[in-house]
This record gives sequence, C-alpha cells and structure tokens, in this order.
Amino acid sequence: MRMASTLRQEALTTRTPMKNQPTIRLNEVKTQGRRIHLRAELELDLPMPAQDEHLPGALERAVDDAGQRLKRLLFQQALQQADLQLLLRHLRGKRGEKFRRRGAAPYTFKTVFGTVQVRRCRLQDKQSGATHQPAALAWQTPQQVCITAGLRHACADALLTQSAQNALDSVAATAGEPELLCKAELLKVVHQQGQQLRQASVRRAEAALAESPQARELLLPVVARPQPEELELAAAASAAAAPEPGGDPEEPALPLGFPGSEVTAEAVASHEPRSVDDGWVVVQPDGVITHAQKHTGQKRLETYTAVVLLAGLSWHFACASPQELITEVAGLLAALGVAEGKRRLLFLADGARWIRDWFEALAVKDKAMLLCWYHLVKRAGQLLSLACRGRQHRREVEEPVLQHLWHGEVDEASKLLRQAREEMKKPEALDELVGYLEARKPYLADYAARKEAGLWIASNRVEKFNDQAISARCKHQGMAWTAEGVEALARLRAAQRNGELTHFRKRGELPAWQEPQLQHAA
Repeated sequence: MRMASTLRQEALTTRTPMKNQPTIRLNEVKTQGRRIHLRAELELDLPMPAQDEHLPGALERAVDDAGQRLKRLLFQQALQQADLQLLLRHLRGKRGEKFRRRGAAPYTFKTVFGTVQVRRCRLQDKQSGATHQPAALAWQTPQQVCITAGLRHACADALLTQSAQNALDSVAATAGEPELLCKAELLKVVHQQGQQLRQASVRRAEAALAESPQARELLLPVVARPQPEELELAAAASAAAAPEPGGDPEEPALPLGFPGSEVTAEAVASHEPRSVDDGWVVVQPDGVITHAQKHTGQKRLETYTAVVLLAGLSWHFACASPQELITEVAGLLAALGVAEGKRRLLFLADGARWIRDWFEALAVKDKAMLLCWYHLVKRAGQLLSLACRGRQHRREVEEPVLQHLWHGEVDEASKLLRQAREEMKKPEALDELVGYLEARKPYLADYAARKEAGLWIASNRVEKFNDQAISARCKHQGMAWTAEGVEALARLRAAQRNGELTHFRKRGELPAWQEPQLQHAA
C-alpha cells in the first residue's frame, strides 16, 4: 500500500540572534512495504556574521540548532505515519468491523535530540464504548512520557564519567533543549539499566551452568556475605586468620612457584607483560567500599568485583553480593571447561575471608590460591610499623623477612621474626604477623620464580578495574551513593570493558560465553 500526505511547513528558531530563520518543509510522507519515505526541503538563509574569531562558532550553533529541529520533525512524522499504518491494519477486514476511529491523543517522546510531541490515533469498541491506542500496546510505551532507548543510553554513558548534574547538562546540551530531564529521571534510567544488566548476567550464568552437569556442584558454593567492617579490614590489610585447608586424597596439580610443583619455565624479559600459567584460568576477586547515603540506613556499601584471565583474554564482573559474583564467575568457569578438568583454577587475591571461603569450598581438584604480593608486603609493613622501634629498626627487620618471602621461604621468614621478638616495642603485633604468615602458608609461593617466568604475582588487574569502574567515579570526597547506583555504574563499566554493552543494548541479552580455542606452545 502507498500513502502520501502533504504536511505544513515548520519554521525553526535558531539559538543565534539572526533576523532570517531557517525553514523546513516536509512535503511528503509515504509508506511502501516496510519502508517509510520522507521528502523535505530545507532552506537556511543566514546573515553573514562579522569576520572574526566568533564566526565559526556562530554558524556552528545555527546549523546545529536547525539540524536538531529537523530530526524532531522527521521523527514526529515517521512515528505518526507508523501509527497510521497500525490503525489501518486494525480497521481492515472483519476484525475492523468492531472498531471505529475516535480521534487522536497527544503523546510525548524524550529523545537525544529533544522533546517530540506526536498525536496517536485512538480506536473505540463499538459495543463497549472503551477506547484504546493501538500504538501504545504495540510499542509498549509508558502511559505519559516515553524516554527513548537512545536517550537512556546517552544518560548512562554520561553518568559513567560525570556527576548527575553535569551528566544532565551534557545530555540537555546535546539535545539543544534545557531541562530535557530532571535528575530523578536520569538516576531512575541508569538504575533500570543496572537492574536489566544484572538480570541478563544471571540468565547467562545459569544457562552456562546448565550445560555442564557437574558445574553447579563443583563451582557454585554458598558463601556468606562479610560484614562491612570485615571487608574494610580486608581491603586495608587482610588481617583475619585463614583456616587450614583440608587434605585431598589425590595430590592436585600446582602452578609454578608453589611447593611440590613440577612446572618449569624459561625466564622472560622484565618489560614483557604478565601472562597466565599455561592451562590455568586466573580469577582475581576483590571488594570495594563506598559511602552510603543517609536514607539507606547504612554507613558503607560493598561492591564485589572480579577479573578472570585466560591467555590473552579477560572478563570483568561487578555485583552487589558475593553470591551473585560467585554465580556469574561460576558460569564463565563452566564455559571455559574448568568443571570438566580441561583447565585448572588459580585464585590470585588479597586473602579476604569471603574469598578464602569461596576458594576452599570449590570442589574442583586442580586449584591453587596465591596471596597477592602487594597485599602481603603491605600487611607485613603495617604490622612491623606497630612492632618495631622506629623506621631504622623496621627496615633492618623487614628487608630480610621480605627477601625470604619473595622466594617462598615462609618458615625462614617466620624464624627471623620470632628471633627478633625480644627487641620489639609491641611484640603482640609481631606475633600477629607470624600467625598471618603461617595461616597463609598454602597461599604463598616463590614470587621471584613466577616473576622471572613472566607470570602473575599480584591482583593488580582487578585493582585497576576497581579504580576505573568504582573508585574514580564513586569515591571522591563528599560523595554518597545508593546500592542501586553503585551497582549500575559498575555493571555498565564491566559490560563496556567486556565489549558486550552494544550487544546488550541492541538485544536486551548478553552474548553467551564460548570456550576459546587456544593454541598451546609445543
């Protein structure tokens, strides 16, 4: 079917003080098959500004304003043409005998190029007298105002890097319409995207776990959420004691640097990037604290993150609870063949209790956990600062201890510390350090050997992700957040880093994980 309609011309007002305004004439709108054809004439009669440094900017503003108004008019007419086609479909044949047309009602769309008002046709049931708008049902628009997908995405992208007010101003400036949205609408839009991303993430993880019969049993333990004070303490130093891991009837395979490991590797130049142990998947989990808004009834909010590494590939995660993170990471590990024994599992973390509980509860045989070297050094330094009699004394004790730890010699390091106990200002702090090392002995390896082989020894990938996704945006002085806000921004940044955000916005789902086909060195 082909329809054409002649429409009135619309005069457009620019943002520059010029006498002659641009004019756009939309002459024809017609539908052919599944395509809408619009024909318009654009006339721009601009007086020449003064030939000075302001000329390019003045003309840029005038042309940009005319372009935004043209977009609004074209969008309006395309929507109304689509609405008309939907009306005609309802009035065709026997189905149309029960309805009559009952005028049109105004409706508002908020878009990336401003507010657009359209009129949508209404139908009335001849028997009951009830009226409805076919377009409202077919397009699933809200009752009063529809914020388009493009504007929602623009709001989320702006809020990732700017404050709410600056994001609001940026979106309004791009649209050429002040007060396009209010702050509450912007935050609601971003929170909704975060919730949708969470739901899509859970669906993907559950689908991946369902494909491997033993994956749920092996990779999905239940771990309690830590108290905020515990997470804060772990972020500062990881001071709690670790339970001794239970013995296994079979000796598990261990990565390079661990006692009993038979793996060897050639030295790698120091400037080369870190790499993942061949045949292993590295999981770097962590937790981040942010300040909570008063009305939430909390002082701090926790966000749980992880970066999973395999060869040159990486995946980023951000969740509101440890169990959500465990579920999503378990789905990826299942897709990577960990449950089937195709790849082994190496945790690299700061040693927080919830991470250790997660690792110990995993039922896979070939697994190992390495305490992050940076956090080990930091904790040793903090406790020795409390124990020693000044900086010089601390350096004398600390240097040989760290040298032994660097080579995985935990017993030797503990022996040195015990020998120095009598000369300490605060011996109980030294005792705490000795207990810390002995409890984490299974998680300490030969860091020097791993570094020489170009392998990971610190959880700096997840720390970097935390900085980019949360800290740089949410931890400035005076900032306070809701749990929904922090999670939404963190999930958006994770999807962006994974290269999945565009796919999610187009289809409403995250792409399924595929097991990568990697070529191993001979």
